[in-house]
Amino acid sequence: MTPRQKALLLVAVQLVLFAALAGALLLLPMGQVGWARLMGVALATAGLVVVFWALWTYFRINGSLVNVSPEPDVQAKLVEQGLYAHIRHPIYLGVFLCGGGAALAHGHIAALCIALLLVAFFTYKSTFEEKWLMQVYPDYAAYRERAGRFWPRWRK
Repeated sequence: MTPRQKALLLVAVQLVLFAALAGALLLLPMGQVGWARLMGVALATAGLVVVFWALWTYFRINGSLVNVSPEPDVQAKLVEQGLYAHIRHPIYLGVFLCGGGAALAHGHIAALCIALLLVAFFTYKSTFEEKWLMQVYPDYAAYRERAGRFWPRWRK
Protein backbone atom coordinates (compact mmCIF):
# COMPACT_ATOMS: atom_id res chain seq x y z
CA MET A 1 0.00 0.00 0.00
CA THR A 2 1.41 3.39 -0.98
CA PRO A 3 1.54 6.25 1.53
CA ARG A 4 -1.20 8.07 -0.39
CA GLN A 5 -3.47 4.98 -0.28
CA LYS A 6 -2.78 4.59 3.44
CA ALA A 7 -3.64 8.27 3.93
CA LEU A 8 -7.00 7.76 2.20
CA LEU A 9 -7.67 4.69 4.34
CA LEU A 10 -6.94 6.72 7.47
CA VAL A 11 -9.42 9.38 6.36
CA ALA A 12 -12.06 6.69 5.82
CA VAL A 13 -11.42 5.18 9.27
CA GLN A 14 -11.61 8.66 10.79
CA LEU A 15 -15.01 9.25 9.20
CA VAL A 16 -16.27 5.86 10.43
CA LEU A 17 -15.13 6.66 13.99
CA PHE A 18 -16.82 10.09 13.88
CA ALA A 19 -20.02 8.46 12.57
CA ALA A 20 -19.85 5.79 15.27
CA LEU A 21 -19.49 8.41 18.00
CA ALA A 22 -22.32 10.50 16.56
CA GLY A 23 -24.49 7.39 16.30
CA ALA A 24 -23.75 6.42 19.90
CA LEU A 25 -24.57 9.92 21.11
CA LEU A 26 -27.83 10.04 19.15
CA LEU A 27 -29.08 6.46 19.49
CA LEU A 28 -27.97 5.15 22.88
CA PRO A 29 -29.79 6.03 26.10
CA MET A 30 -28.13 8.75 28.15
CA GLY A 31 -26.42 7.79 31.38
CA GLN A 32 -25.63 9.80 34.50
CA VAL A 33 -26.44 13.39 35.27
CA GLY A 34 -24.78 15.99 37.43
CA TRP A 35 -21.07 16.73 37.60
CA ALA A 36 -20.10 14.37 34.76
CA ARG A 37 -22.54 16.00 32.38
CA LEU A 38 -21.33 19.49 33.32
CA MET A 39 -17.67 18.43 33.02
CA GLY A 40 -18.41 16.83 29.65
CA VAL A 41 -20.07 19.95 28.30
CA ALA A 42 -17.14 22.06 29.52
CA LEU A 43 -14.61 19.72 27.87
CA ALA A 44 -16.56 19.59 24.61
CA THR A 45 -16.82 23.37 24.55
CA ALA A 46 -13.08 23.71 25.23
CA GLY A 47 -12.44 21.24 22.41
CA LEU A 48 -14.46 23.32 19.96
CA VAL A 49 -12.55 26.44 20.98
CA VAL A 50 -9.22 24.65 20.46
CA VAL A 51 -10.26 23.32 17.03
CA PHE A 52 -11.49 26.70 15.79
CA TRP A 53 -8.48 28.56 17.20
CA ALA A 54 -6.09 26.13 15.48
CA LEU A 55 -8.02 26.27 12.20
CA TRP A 56 -8.05 30.09 12.31
CA THR A 57 -4.29 30.23 12.97
CA TYR A 58 -3.57 27.85 10.10
CA PHE A 59 -5.87 29.76 7.75
CA ARG A 60 -4.38 33.13 8.73
CA ILE A 61 -0.88 31.90 7.89
CA ASN A 62 -1.60 29.79 4.81
CA GLY A 63 -4.79 31.25 3.38
CA SER A 64 -6.28 27.76 3.13
CA LEU A 65 -7.83 25.12 5.34
CA VAL A 66 -5.90 22.14 6.65
CA ASN A 67 -6.00 18.81 4.84
CA VAL A 68 -8.24 16.13 6.32
CA SER A 69 -5.70 13.71 4.89
CA PRO A 70 -2.41 13.25 6.72
CA GLU A 71 -0.65 14.13 3.45
CA PRO A 72 0.93 17.57 3.95
CA ASP A 73 0.16 20.44 1.59
CA VAL A 74 3.59 21.14 0.09
CA GLN A 75 2.42 24.68 -0.77
CA ALA A 76 1.63 25.48 2.87
CA LYS A 77 4.02 26.93 5.42
CA LEU A 78 4.82 25.07 8.63
CA VAL A 79 2.64 26.76 11.26
CA GLU A 80 4.49 27.42 14.52
CA GLN A 81 2.37 30.25 15.95
CA GLY A 82 -0.56 30.36 18.36
CA LEU A 83 -1.39 26.94 19.77
CA TYR A 84 1.01 25.43 17.22
CA ALA A 85 3.92 27.06 19.08
CA HIS A 86 3.30 24.61 21.92
CA ILE A 87 1.33 21.71 20.39
CA ARG A 88 2.07 20.09 17.02
CA HIS A 89 -1.47 18.72 16.56
CA PRO A 90 -3.88 21.12 18.31
CA ILE A 91 -6.79 20.13 16.07
CA TYR A 92 -6.43 16.51 17.19
CA LEU A 93 -6.30 17.70 20.81
CA GLY A 94 -9.53 19.63 20.19
CA VAL A 95 -11.13 16.50 18.73
CA PHE A 96 -10.07 14.52 21.84
CA LEU A 97 -11.58 17.12 24.15
CA CYS A 98 -14.75 17.51 22.12
CA GLY A 99 -15.34 13.78 21.57
CA GLY A 100 -14.42 12.83 25.12
CA GLY A 101 -16.48 15.65 26.56
CA ALA A 102 -19.53 14.76 24.48
CA ALA A 103 -19.17 11.10 25.49
CA LEU A 104 -18.79 12.04 29.17
CA ALA A 105 -21.81 14.34 29.00
CA HIS A 106 -23.82 11.57 27.33
CA GLY A 107 -22.75 9.02 29.90
CA HIS A 108 -23.02 5.73 27.96
CA ILE A 109 -19.98 3.45 28.19
CA ALA A 110 -20.06 2.75 24.43
CA ALA A 111 -19.68 6.46 23.65
CA LEU A 112 -16.77 6.69 26.09
CA CYS A 113 -15.09 3.67 24.45
CA ILE A 114 -15.46 5.20 20.99
CA ALA A 115 -13.94 8.45 22.30
CA LEU A 116 -10.95 6.44 23.59
CA LEU A 117 -10.67 4.78 20.16
CA LEU A 118 -10.45 8.28 18.65
CA VAL A 119 -7.46 9.03 20.88
CA ALA A 120 -5.72 5.82 19.83
CA PHE A 121 -6.54 6.43 16.17
CA PHE A 122 -5.29 10.04 16.10
CA THR A 123 -2.13 9.03 17.95
CA TYR A 124 -1.42 6.56 15.13
CA LYS A 125 -2.47 9.02 12.43
CA SER A 126 -0.22 11.74 13.85
CA THR A 127 2.76 9.34 13.86
CA PHE A 128 2.10 8.50 10.21
CA GLU A 129 1.61 12.17 9.34
CA GLU A 130 4.80 13.28 11.05
CA LYS A 131 6.94 10.98 8.89
CA TRP A 132 5.66 12.93 5.88
CA LEU A 133 6.02 16.29 7.61
CA MET A 134 9.70 15.51 8.30
CA GLN A 135 10.22 15.09 4.55
CA VAL A 136 8.33 18.22 3.52
CA TYR A 137 9.60 20.66 6.17
CA PRO A 138 13.34 20.70 6.91
CA ASP A 139 12.68 22.53 10.21
CA TYR A 140 10.18 19.94 11.46
CA ALA A 141 12.70 17.97 13.55
CA ALA A 142 13.60 21.09 15.54
CA TYR A 143 9.89 21.95 15.86
CA ARG A 144 9.24 18.46 17.29
CA GLU A 145 11.83 19.16 19.97
CA ARG A 146 10.12 22.42 20.97
CA ALA A 147 6.43 21.47 20.79
CA GLY A 148 4.62 18.49 22.27
CA ARG A 149 2.46 16.25 20.13
CA PHE A 150 -0.85 16.86 21.93
CA TRP A 151 0.26 18.65 25.12
CA PRO A 152 2.82 21.40 25.63
CA ARG A 153 6.28 20.24 26.67
CA TRP A 154 7.31 21.00 30.22
CA ARG A 155 10.37 23.21 30.29
CA LYS A 156 12.87 23.49 33.13
